[in-house]
Amino acid sequence: MSERARGSGSAARPIGLAISTVSLAAVVWWGLRQPAPALPSAAEEIWALVGAVAAYAVATAIRSERWLALLRHSSARPTRADAYALTLVGYMGNNVLPLRAGDAMRVYLMAPRSRTTIRNVIGSLIAERVLDILVLFALFFLLAYGVLRGIDTPNDTALGAVAVIVLGGAVLALVALRIARRTEQGQRAIDFVRPMVTATRELRGSYGAAMIAVTLAIWVAEAGTYLLVGDSVALDLTAVQALYLIALAGVFLMIPSGPGYVGTLDAAVLFGVHAVGGTGSEAVSYLLTLRFVLVVPITLAGLAALILRYGGPSAWRSAEAEVVRL
Repeated sequence: MSERARGSGSAARPIGLAISTVSLAAVVWWGLRQPAPALPSAAEEIWALVGAVAAYAVATAIRSERWLALLRHSSARPTRADAYALTLVGYMGNNVLPLRAGDAMRVYLMAPRSRTTIRNVIGSLIAERVLDILVLFALFFLLAYGVLRGIDTPNDTALGAVAVIVLGGAVLALVALRIARRTEQGQRAIDFVRPMVTATRELRGSYGAAMIAVTLAIWVAEAGTYLLVGDSVALDLTAVQALYLIALAGVFLMIPSGPGYVGTLDAAVLFGVHAVGGTGSEAVSYLLTLRFVLVVPITLAGLAALILRYGGPSAWRSAEAEVVRL
């Protein structure tokens, strides 16, 4: 990893941690003023909780298949076992370490095993993120301003600011690209970055449509997780409302945050549950149970995969040193 990358990461870390800290403090302050939560206890609620974990496992499996397809489309040769195991490792790392360190672990461990470069693997992760953003934002605007017209949404001014920032960033990137092409140093920088954007540029035609369909399947499966979590705490959600919660969370997760999206995801869930008619107690119960489903099983599975398949933290450090030399 270059010194510039390390420096930019060090600069971004305090921002994400500060946002997470403030958001989490606000969530805790609000939660403590609500009636005591009711966690799953009856048999049918426990079975709904088990179903939620299973639905999240299905979503994770589909996500692993999408990553496998993206890598193979870029001429890498990963095994299905590595795609599944490293998806778990990535979630584990992102849940417990700052700066989405789990993604770095995926890159370092996958590149030598799929016989490709670190930049190609990074490119596959960027393509994943682009697909998720496209699908989640499309779902959010379709549901919030169409199917569920009139439902509570984040402040329109804030959404407008996000849109302006995204569009402004795109314009600045295009201008910088045109300027860079006119200089030797700029062209070298473009050549260096090109493998990291190739996977996203390839998302067109029937292949791009297929990847969007797979991405939609991922989020529908995750909506099933949200729906079943609702059943486990006696929160009456419809399938459409569960999709809205997923899409709303996706909008909130564009905000930098600490490990496991602490604070930002919690704020999104509380806002969303209130928007679909839940009480304060139901919102807290739902959030605590959802956090368990989204974090605990996959973190334990990722830790097991890291230790049993890749030799634990020492293997990750060895893989990092090997890939950086590529």
